[in-house]
Amino acid sequence: PKDVTFQSHLQNEVRPFIELIDSLRVLGIDKDLNLPSIAVVGDQSSGKSSVLEAISGVALPRGSGIVTRCPLELKLRKKQGQWEGKISYKDHSETFYDPSQVETQDVLAGNGVGICHELISLEISSSEVCDLTLIDLPGITRVPVKGQPDDIGDQIRSLILKYITKDETINLVVVPCNVDIATTEALRMAQEVDPHGTILTKPDLIDRGAEGDVLKIVQGKVIPLSKGYIIVRCRGQQDINDKISLSEAMQIEKDFFRKHRCFSSLLDEDKATTECLARKLTVDLVAHIKVRYVLMVHNYISTQP
Repeated sequence: PKDVTFQSHLQNEVRPFIELIDSLRVLGIDKDLNLPSIAVVGDQSSGKSSVLEAISGVALPRGSGIVTRCPLELKLRKKQGQWEGKISYKDHSETFYDPSQVETQDVLAGNGVGICHELISLEISSSEVCDLTLIDLPGITRVPVKGQPDDIGDQIRSLILKYITKDETINLVVVPCNVDIATTEALRMAQEVDPHGTILTKPDLIDRGAEGDVLKIVQGKVIPLSKGYIIVRCRGQQDINDKISLSEAMQIEKDFFRKHRCFSSLLDEDKATTECLARKLTVDLVAHIKVRYVLMVHNYISTQP
């Protein structure tokens, strides 16, 4: 089929560039140079983790409050054969072969509620994912919960800015459809440092009659962005309670948009579904790597003794 041929061609083009950046990170070059990456940011409970689990096929930890409390580098590698995961942090590395064993968030942040700046790397090799690297950052919050320092909001903001202010970073903002997009802290922060694209989540929670307003946002008629918007519908808590798998959720998502009276046109425009998002992120990251690579290597060589 045409789509399969396209995906195969995309994978063959993408893999060398993703592996190049991975190799430079292994060599430690990222300590001297900022390497191209995609940073994922969003207000607390925006649906950010749901988007990442839909793309990765791994159910990341969920819950109230700050679930993601340290940066998580999520490396997805398309590979035939058995599913494999590898988690690395500091001097520790562990490989496992069951997606349910992914428990990353408390490894460095501990059992408390504070923020940790240490990076966790989670690499997933599977035939069901695309070649892509994302950095998941803690959700933005303003009010500290019990046990958190009063300046927790400032701590999170400082950590996020550390990543999204880099020229080499593509900033991906996750915003719920059922809030006023203009008031979201995540989009405001990203706009300050040149945003590239935004994901709109939770379209199933939109009040009836407000669909037209959301459609205008996705079409770039409210707040234009250079790489535009994509709208997705991920698993909700009820879906998880009903034990709906990630693959089932993706089919439900496609059916949702296909049958929706206002959003069905977005499928033809490539502005809806998690599958479309993953494909666009991959293309954008490779294009970014191509643009930055020559300058990056030239600058690095010129700084060496």
